[in-house]
Amino acid sequence: MVVGPSATMPCRVAASATRFEAGEPLYSTATLSAGVASANTFVLAAVDFVTNGTNWFGGIALKGAVPYSTGTLTAQQAECARPIPYAGRLRGTAETKASIDTDAELLAILQDTTRVDYDATGATDGGELYTIKQTASVDTDLFTIVDGNITKGTLDVLVDPLAYRIDNDYAT
Repeated sequence: MVVGPSATMPCRVAASATRFEAGEPLYSTATLSAGVASANTFVLAAVDFVTNGTNWFGGIALKGAVPYSTGTLTAQQAECARPIPYAGRLRGTAETKASIDTDAELLAILQDTTRVDYDATGATDGGELYTIKQTASVDTDLFTIVDGNITKGTLDVLVDPLAYRIDNDYAT
């Protein structure tokens, strides 16, 4: 869920892409070569994300894919909520709620960089489940833990501006 300042931005989705629902993240794995993007569309996030130079964040889908219930997706423009870097937040359930169920545990991870965890079949309906990793892994993760709710087991993360850059390797 997006909390605080955000912008609604279009994300192009190719026909026959994986179906997505409102509230799910879209991302791109495009890279740049001489300024040309290797892909021009976004897809439902299907890996842990967002990592500098590996994938980039399109935002949180505001509506489900077209057609809405079944059938092959048509090419479409999905509207996504993108948190304003360093101001808007993403709020989600911690990957392991028991790891942040005390103030001391929450305080120990504030300012750590992290990513969103993807579980292909972890949701109650058997579909995708997205949670926020409470354990830092690499410096190139582009979300920063800034707050949480120990009772609800949720974490708030800020988005680094590099999360919206196709390819963060500026070398030519």
